[in-house]
Amino acid sequence: MTLTVQFYTMIAMVAMGVWLGIAMDTYSRFLHPDRSKSLWLYANDLVFWLLQGLLIFYVLYLVNEGALRFYVFLALLCGYAAYRALFQQLYRNTLERIILIGITFIRFVRSLFTYLVYKPIQFILKLLFSLCMMVVSIGTTIFWFIIKLFWVPIKWMIMLLWKLIPHPLQRVLIKTAGIADKIKNYIYHWFTQIRK
Repeated sequence: MTLTVQFYTMIAMVAMGVWLGIAMDTYSRFLHPDRSKSLWLYANDLVFWLLQGLLIFYVLYLVNEGALRFYVFLALLCGYAAYRALFQQLYRNTLERIILIGITFIRFVRSLFTYLVYKPIQFILKLLFSLCMMVVSIGTTIFWFIIKLFWVPIKWMIMLLWKLIPHPLQRVLIKTAGIADKIKNYIYHWFTQIRK
């Protein structure tokens, strides 16, 4: 392995050490490891470290075909220590500002959607529903008015016909109506019992 390759390897591993610090801070910020440990959190930790290991090995493979030396681990540690000493606070503050900007932007988009799309659609639907209910109410009123208008002459005709029917036949019809009413009450009672 030439000195140039070793130098590139050192630089790459220091950079990967810095990346590892950034990745750990980002991961801990979003997954809140201070909360109670759970199986889901352990699974996430395992996946996180596997991905970091694969990424570091892939960079190492690109630089020196994956040759592991003691100074590789030393360079990783130096990069991580440099990040913790020099860049951690700056990165955390920047990350918090990016998150704050993202949350503000999402709230803005949500408010925009609410006032430009959701509220107008809700207003139009309420208006349509009110119009439909008004049409139904007017239609029902007109319908019952027409029924009453035609019912009065029909009622008079029925009353006139009833007076023309002989009294014995009237009694038979009244008895039949009473029996029919009893049957109707019995059937209604029977259905009520079945429902219970």
